[in-house]
Amino acid sequence: MTDWSQLKHAYGSGQDIPALFSRLEAEPTRELWSDLWSRLCHQGSTYSASFAALAWLTDVASQRGQNRDDALLLAGAIVAGADEKTLAPYADKIESLRLLANDRIREPANPDVYVYLLQAAMAFDGVPVWSECLEGLAEEEYEASCPECEMGVFIVIGEAGYFSAVGDYEPGDPAGIPLRPALPDDLDGPARQLYGAAYEAGAERVAVGLTHLFGSATCAECGSEFSVAEQVADQY
Repeated sequence: MTDWSQLKHAYGSGQDIPALFSRLEAEPTRELWSDLWSRLCHQGSTYSASFAALAWLTDVASQRGQNRDDALLLAGAIVAGADEKTLAPYADKIESLRLLANDRIREPANPDVYVYLLQAAMAFDGVPVWSECLEGLAEEEYEASCPECEMGVFIVIGEAGYFSAVGDYEPGDPAGIPLRPALPDDLDGPARQLYGAAYEAGAERVAVGLTHLFGSATCAECGSEFSVAEQVADQY
């Protein structure tokens, strides 16, 4: 049995965590989930109580209730920032979470939440970069650098369009140079896994965004073409 008083979270002793679990089970509100997030994954930082919480999060994620997505998202954020040595004692829970997340991302979801579910699935699969950097699809913008001239390039992927822009770009500015999306059949590795899940879930907006994220862009400064995903990963 876990001795939570011996564990730490962002604000001190973990002894208050079981009470938060009970309250969330009885009345899952956004405020309570926010309280749990702030303790266990404060601005991306994790603590001994964070990893102990994976058991409860796995149990919640295995149920089809209101808390399922929140549990997967928080567990994914905890796992994404940890190294293999830290995660080794929780391998069985992470494997369960991996299976649950990979099932979940093949079901419909709100597009903005869906991006973070994909990100969580990448965390449980142990995929670097995309376990933390897919959120640009929800924010509809990435910042990268041209590999040739090193000019800062904004990559816009969303309702405003699919294009690259340089300089002091602000949302709402005229569109820049169109991105060239990857063909779905040309995707491989994590890109293919992500696109396949989004397509199966009917998350069309996210699927289209992924083809542009794993496609190419042109630098308006020097005219060179580059891989969007490679430059996003390089910034990471």
